[in-house]
Amino acid sequence: MKKWGEKMAFSKGKRIEDETSKRIVNLAINIGCHEGVEALTVTRLCKELNCDRRVIYNRFRDIDEINLVVAQRCNEEILEKAKTVMTSQVSLYENVIALIRTAFTYIYEKRVHFQYYTTLYTITNEKVQNEIVHYLTYLIEQGKTSGDTRAEINSSSIAQNIWILMTGIGSMLATNGNYKYQEGLNTLLCGIEALMSYIR
Repeated sequence: MKKWGEKMAFSKGKRIEDETSKRIVNLAINIGCHEGVEALTVTRLCKELNCDRRVIYNRFRDIDEINLVVAQRCNEEILEKAKTVMTSQVSLYENVIALIRTAFTYIYEKRVHFQYYTTLYTITNEKVQNEIVHYLTYLIEQGKTSGDTRAEINSSSIAQNIWILMTGIGSMLATNGNYKYQEGLNTLLCGIEALMSYIR
Protein backbone atom coordinates (compact mmCIF):
# COMPACT_ATOMS: atom_id res chain seq x y z
CA MET A 1 0.00 0.00 0.00
CA LYS A 2 1.17 3.49 -0.71
CA LYS A 3 1.51 5.90 2.16
CA TRP A 4 0.82 9.59 1.88
CA GLY A 5 4.43 10.69 1.74
CA GLU A 6 5.13 8.50 -1.27
CA LYS A 7 3.37 10.73 -3.81
CA MET A 8 6.00 13.42 -4.17
CA ALA A 9 6.34 15.52 -7.27
CA PHE A 10 9.02 15.14 -9.88
CA SER A 11 11.60 17.51 -11.27
CA LYS A 12 12.50 16.74 -14.88
CA GLY A 13 11.09 13.25 -14.41
CA LYS A 14 13.18 12.50 -11.33
CA ARG A 15 11.80 12.33 -7.83
CA ILE A 16 13.57 14.63 -5.37
CA GLU A 17 13.97 13.42 -1.79
CA ASP A 18 16.87 15.27 -0.21
CA GLU A 19 17.81 17.28 2.87
CA THR A 20 15.78 20.22 1.58
CA SER A 21 12.68 18.00 1.35
CA LYS A 22 13.18 17.03 5.00
CA ARG A 23 13.58 20.67 6.02
CA ILE A 24 10.37 21.59 4.19
CA VAL A 25 8.43 18.79 5.92
CA ASN A 26 9.82 19.57 9.38
CA LEU A 27 9.00 23.25 9.00
CA ALA A 28 5.52 22.42 7.68
CA ILE A 29 4.86 20.20 10.71
CA ASN A 30 5.97 22.94 13.08
CA ILE A 31 3.81 25.60 11.41
CA GLY A 32 0.77 23.42 10.77
CA CYS A 33 0.58 21.77 14.19
CA HIS A 34 1.27 24.94 16.19
CA GLU A 35 -0.37 27.69 14.12
CA GLY A 36 -2.91 25.87 12.00
CA VAL A 37 -3.49 24.89 8.38
CA GLU A 38 -4.24 28.49 7.36
CA ALA A 39 -0.75 29.55 8.40
CA LEU A 40 0.91 26.83 6.34
CA THR A 41 1.37 28.30 2.86
CA VAL A 42 4.01 28.01 0.16
CA THR A 43 4.75 31.72 0.65
CA ARG A 44 5.39 31.17 4.35
CA LEU A 45 7.62 28.16 3.69
CA CYS A 46 9.66 30.08 1.13
CA LYS A 47 10.07 33.04 3.47
CA GLU A 48 11.30 30.94 6.40
CA LEU A 49 13.53 28.76 4.24
CA ASN A 50 14.75 31.77 2.24
CA CYS A 51 14.12 29.98 -1.03
CA ASP A 52 12.30 30.33 -4.35
CA ARG A 53 8.85 28.79 -4.85
CA ARG A 54 10.39 26.40 -7.38
CA VAL A 55 12.29 24.74 -4.54
CA ILE A 56 8.94 23.74 -3.00
CA TYR A 57 7.19 22.81 -6.25
CA ASN A 58 10.13 20.70 -7.41
CA ARG A 59 9.44 18.47 -4.41
CA PHE A 60 5.71 18.68 -3.77
CA ARG A 61 2.78 19.14 -6.12
CA ASP A 62 1.02 21.73 -3.99
CA ILE A 63 0.24 22.83 -0.43
CA ASP A 64 -2.46 20.14 -0.18
CA GLU A 65 0.14 17.44 -0.61
CA ILE A 66 2.32 19.08 2.03
CA ASN A 67 -0.65 19.10 4.42
CA LEU A 68 -1.16 15.37 3.81
CA VAL A 69 2.49 14.72 4.60
CA VAL A 70 2.06 16.63 7.87
CA ALA A 71 -1.03 14.51 8.61
CA GLN A 72 0.94 11.34 7.91
CA ARG A 73 3.57 12.34 10.45
CA CYS A 74 0.91 13.19 13.05
CA ASN A 75 -0.74 9.81 12.60
CA GLU A 76 2.60 8.02 12.80
CA GLU A 77 3.23 9.82 16.09
CA ILE A 78 -0.16 8.71 17.42
CA LEU A 79 0.44 5.10 16.38
CA GLU A 80 3.88 5.05 17.96
CA LYS A 81 2.30 6.10 21.24
CA ALA A 82 -0.65 3.71 20.92
CA LYS A 83 1.48 0.67 20.11
CA THR A 84 3.22 0.97 23.49
CA VAL A 85 0.05 -0.27 25.24
CA MET A 86 -0.61 -3.20 22.90
CA THR A 87 0.54 -6.78 23.39
CA SER A 88 0.27 -10.07 21.55
CA GLN A 89 -0.86 -11.73 24.78
CA VAL A 90 -4.41 -10.32 24.65
CA SER A 91 -7.35 -10.50 22.25
CA LEU A 92 -7.96 -8.34 19.21
CA TYR A 93 -10.78 -6.62 21.08
CA GLU A 94 -8.54 -5.67 24.02
CA ASN A 95 -5.80 -4.38 21.69
CA VAL A 96 -8.20 -2.29 19.61
CA ILE A 97 -9.71 -0.76 22.77
CA ALA A 98 -6.22 -0.04 24.15
CA LEU A 99 -5.12 1.53 20.85
CA ILE A 100 -8.23 3.70 20.50
CA ARG A 101 -8.23 4.82 24.14
CA THR A 102 -4.54 5.80 23.97
CA ALA A 103 -4.82 7.45 20.55
CA PHE A 104 -7.93 9.39 21.54
CA THR A 105 -6.31 10.62 24.75
CA TYR A 106 -3.13 11.60 22.93
CA ILE A 107 -5.06 13.54 20.29
CA TYR A 108 -7.12 15.27 22.98
CA GLU A 109 -4.03 16.37 24.89
CA LYS A 110 -2.48 17.92 21.79
CA ARG A 111 -3.22 21.35 20.33
CA VAL A 112 -6.38 21.82 18.30
CA HIS A 113 -4.28 22.18 15.12
CA PHE A 114 -2.74 18.74 15.67
CA GLN A 115 -6.27 17.39 16.13
CA TYR A 116 -7.23 18.83 12.75
CA TYR A 117 -4.42 17.02 10.98
CA THR A 118 -5.51 13.65 12.39
CA THR A 119 -8.77 13.98 10.42
CA LEU A 120 -7.11 14.48 7.00
CA TYR A 121 -7.19 11.60 4.55
CA THR A 122 -6.97 10.63 0.91
CA ILE A 123 -9.54 8.51 -0.94
CA THR A 124 -8.69 5.95 -3.60
CA ASN A 125 -11.20 4.06 -5.75
CA GLU A 126 -11.49 1.49 -2.97
CA LYS A 127 -11.01 3.12 0.42
CA VAL A 128 -9.97 5.91 2.73
CA GLN A 129 -6.24 5.87 3.34
CA ASN A 130 -4.25 7.04 6.33
CA GLU A 131 -1.82 5.47 8.74
CA ILE A 132 -4.32 4.66 11.49
CA VAL A 133 -6.82 3.09 9.07
CA HIS A 134 -4.01 0.99 7.58
CA TYR A 135 -2.98 -0.30 10.99
CA LEU A 136 -6.52 -1.02 12.17
CA THR A 137 -7.14 -2.92 8.93
CA TYR A 138 -4.01 -4.97 9.61
CA LEU A 139 -5.16 -5.75 13.16
CA ILE A 140 -8.60 -6.87 12.02
CA GLU A 141 -7.06 -9.07 9.32
CA GLN A 142 -4.92 -10.63 12.05
CA GLY A 143 -8.14 -11.20 13.95
CA LYS A 144 -9.43 -13.30 11.09
CA THR A 145 -6.34 -15.51 11.33
CA SER A 146 -6.67 -15.92 15.10
CA GLY A 147 -10.40 -16.54 14.94
CA ASP A 148 -11.29 -13.36 16.85
CA THR A 149 -13.37 -12.06 13.93
CA ARG A 150 -15.62 -13.51 11.26
CA ALA A 151 -13.80 -14.34 8.03
CA GLU A 152 -16.35 -12.64 5.77
CA ILE A 153 -16.13 -9.12 7.25
CA ASN A 154 -14.60 -6.24 5.30
CA SER A 155 -11.61 -5.28 7.46
CA SER A 156 -10.99 -2.00 5.66
CA SER A 157 -14.60 -0.89 6.11
CA ILE A 158 -14.58 -1.68 9.84
CA ALA A 159 -11.26 0.14 10.25
CA GLN A 160 -12.68 3.21 8.51
CA ASN A 161 -15.73 3.19 10.78
CA ILE A 162 -13.54 3.03 13.89
CA TRP A 163 -11.44 5.91 12.57
CA ILE A 164 -14.54 7.99 11.72
CA LEU A 165 -15.86 7.50 15.26
CA MET A 166 -12.55 8.49 16.82
CA THR A 167 -11.90 11.58 14.70
CA GLY A 168 -15.52 12.68 14.69
CA ILE A 169 -15.79 12.68 18.46
CA GLY A 170 -12.30 14.17 18.71
CA SER A 171 -13.40 17.06 16.48
CA MET A 172 -16.42 17.66 18.72
CA LEU A 173 -14.13 17.90 21.74
CA ALA A 174 -11.82 20.28 19.90
CA THR A 175 -14.59 22.68 18.88
CA ASN A 176 -17.03 22.51 21.82
CA GLY A 177 -15.73 23.49 25.23
CA ASN A 178 -18.84 22.11 26.94
CA TYR A 179 -18.24 18.62 25.62
CA LYS A 180 -16.05 16.89 28.18
CA TYR A 181 -13.24 14.45 27.50
CA GLN A 182 -14.72 11.61 29.57
CA GLU A 183 -18.10 11.96 27.85
CA GLY A 184 -16.38 11.79 24.47
CA LEU A 185 -14.29 8.78 25.46
CA ASN A 186 -17.31 6.93 26.84
CA THR A 187 -19.30 7.58 23.65
CA LEU A 188 -16.35 6.47 21.52
CA LEU A 189 -15.86 3.24 23.47
CA CYS A 190 -19.58 2.40 23.21
CA GLY A 191 -19.31 2.76 19.44
CA ILE A 192 -16.14 0.67 19.25
CA GLU A 193 -17.67 -2.05 21.42
CA ALA A 194 -20.70 -2.20 19.10
CA LEU A 195 -18.45 -2.57 16.05
CA MET A 196 -16.30 -5.21 17.72
CA SER A 197 -19.41 -7.18 18.73
CA TYR A 198 -20.56 -7.04 15.10
CA ILE A 199 -17.33 -8.52 13.73
CA ARG A 200 -16.97 -11.33 16.27
